[in-house]
Amino acid sequence: MSDNPEDTLLSDLCTICHVNAPKYRCPRCSTRTCSLPCSRRHKLWSQCSGVRDPAAYLKRNELATPSAFDRDFNFITGIERRIERADRDAENRGVPLDHGAQEGDGEDGPGSKKRKRPQEGFVRGEAGFLRGAENGGVTVIRAPKGMTRNKLNSSRWHPKQKCLNWAVEWITADGAKTMRNCLESCSIANAYDRFTPLPKPGKTSQDQDQQRQPPNDDSPGQNKPTQQEAQSSEQPVISSDQQPEEAAIAPKQPEQAAQPSVPPSQTSHRDLYFYLHRPRTSTKQPVLVPLLPTATLGDSLRKRTVLEFPSIYALPESPETLRAIQEQPRFILEETYLAEHPDEELELVKTITTETDNEVNEGNLPGVDLGQVDENKVLEVLKQDLFEPVSETPTQ
Repeated sequence: MSDNPEDTLLSDLCTICHVNAPKYRCPRCSTRTCSLPCSRRHKLWSQCSGVRDPAAYLKRNELATPSAFDRDFNFITGIERRIERADRDAENRGVPLDHGAQEGDGEDGPGSKKRKRPQEGFVRGEAGFLRGAENGGVTVIRAPKGMTRNKLNSSRWHPKQKCLNWAVEWITADGAKTMRNCLESCSIANAYDRFTPLPKPGKTSQDQDQQRQPPNDDSPGQNKPTQQEAQSSEQPVISSDQQPEEAAIAPKQPEQAAQPSVPPSQTSHRDLYFYLHRPRTSTKQPVLVPLLPTATLGDSLRKRTVLEFPSIYALPESPETLRAIQEQPRFILEETYLAEHPDEELELVKTITTETDNEVNEGNLPGVDLGQVDENKVLEVLKQDLFEPVSETPTQ
């Protein structure tokens, strides 16, 4: 080859500077350049992204090559990596991921049949959630579609953790409600700490100083009651009597061997007691079930009934305090409610109603075969209801 640059063809030189021989090839448009400045100038002039097009046409003989296989493999793994990263970011920020699927329940089309099954009435991830709740011994009562509680239910099966990711409604003493997602393997105390994290050590001392100033003006012996009154302003008298009762109950826990189920329910976490709300009761006051803070959410919900998702109360009153309130109580414990309403058929009615609602949503509710109905028996029953003599029916 001649060293004279005049003998070199233009097509053999860099397409940008036309001076040097090309060394690089653009993955997007296959433009040949000699250096990084020429490559950047090519992207600026041609508005080229420089990223390989995964949908670009390839000949049949080019598909069965290691480079084509690696290109397709990297494209698929890149999609999976981006989906996992988006799910992780949404989970860390507490953003529900299934509202879009619930809003598109009414859309029918050929493309939607592959992603969901409209004939069964399930959105994406709902069937796995119901199956996991059933395996965990939790009875889920479904609210009608379109209702607020049904839209707020973002409980789904977590494929990586192999457990349920419950949508938990946290209710404080002042009635404030907050929705947070929680894995069933997480304890109640840890889930509450994530919902309301502890303040920093520097801020804790300042808060304690601020809380100590108001009692010094009135009476120095009411520091602890005033802290509880800030959490529950509706019952200042109950909160003031709470600490003496708790102090009297705490040392008796190891002595009460005849009632092993009572001491765990009286365990507090950050001076708060946790209760699970029991739905579908005949009282105006919420019926609460004491929970153990160290127990996991899955163990606390086992053999329990929830309306779409669990509602947990965080109250400063202990179970003994709630049990001692007789006049106009704000809350009722489950044991007190069952003692006043010994009818055990309510649970059976709830279970049957849940199964019937699921069958109606799935469209599998068995119908009545009118061909096997005896018309004479129907007329006889109707005449009995209308107080007519039944003896006339056989004569007809």
